[in-house]
Amino acid sequence: MPEISLNDILILFFCFLGVASFLYWLFRTGFGKTAFDGSAVRPNCLPFYTVLTVLFGWLGITLLTSDFITKATSQMPEWRQNLILYSALVTIEIIIIVFVLGSAKRFFDDGLRGLGFRKTGIISDFVSGLAIFIAVWPLVLGALYIVIAVGKLIVGPDFQMEQNEGLTVILQYEQWSLRILMIFFATILTPIFEEIIFRGLLQSYLRGIGLSSWQTIFIASVIFSLLHPLMHFPALIILSIAMGYAYEKSGSLLRPIFIHLLFNGSTIAFALLN
Repeated sequence: MPEISLNDILILFFCFLGVASFLYWLFRTGFGKTAFDGSAVRPNCLPFYTVLTVLFGWLGITLLTSDFITKATSQMPEWRQNLILYSALVTIEIIIIVFVLGSAKRFFDDGLRGLGFRKTGIISDFVSGLAIFIAVWPLVLGALYIVIAVGKLIVGPDFQMEQNEGLTVILQYEQWSLRILMIFFATILTPIFEEIIFRGLLQSYLRGIGLSSWQTIFIASVIFSLLHPLMHFPALIILSIAMGYAYEKSGSLLRPIFIHLLFNGSTIAFALLN
């Protein structure tokens, strides 16, 4: 009989807790029908060109920068190439964050507070974000297992889940300067950046043109998930819907940011420990 480890017990416990929490939410909201009763409104006059400029500008600048740095540093050791590349990507994301926050101050009725950054309630936002993360985690884990099972069924026992590029860099290179940069990039900056873009900007714009809460959450989640490895799509769209729900329900952008931080941080922690 196989021995049950402490990790197995913890995983089972959190799966049970998550499933119970999710079932309670389904029951309490009538399967989501009353999920947004009393939810916060985010009045804004975001022009469509601002959203398109940020999305396509980010993708275009990132691709051009990656291509240029890859060619310019081709004679350097690989770890140094990655250090320069991700330093540039960190800079790009910070610049775009500043631009979006400036746009929010202009186009949201209550400025940054209207976007979802408020000085009060940070602890309650973290607790709520943690509760949502725990509730959705078994669904995300289940989606990953399904992808792996289908992959092995189609490809064979040698099938491997495609790994996130940032996580691959963290695991592949032992230089601490690169690891510290990548952990900051993956666990702190990128969650903040992506939530500002996909929830704060895109989701708020779609809601502002008259789409329902669930419609805006689904559209933003599909776009968000498609910009990641395709094998991760089933798991990421579940996670993204949860983050979109947290934002739409509370009006606080900190809740989806905390959920995203918890997901990326736990993923990297498990990978490093294993």
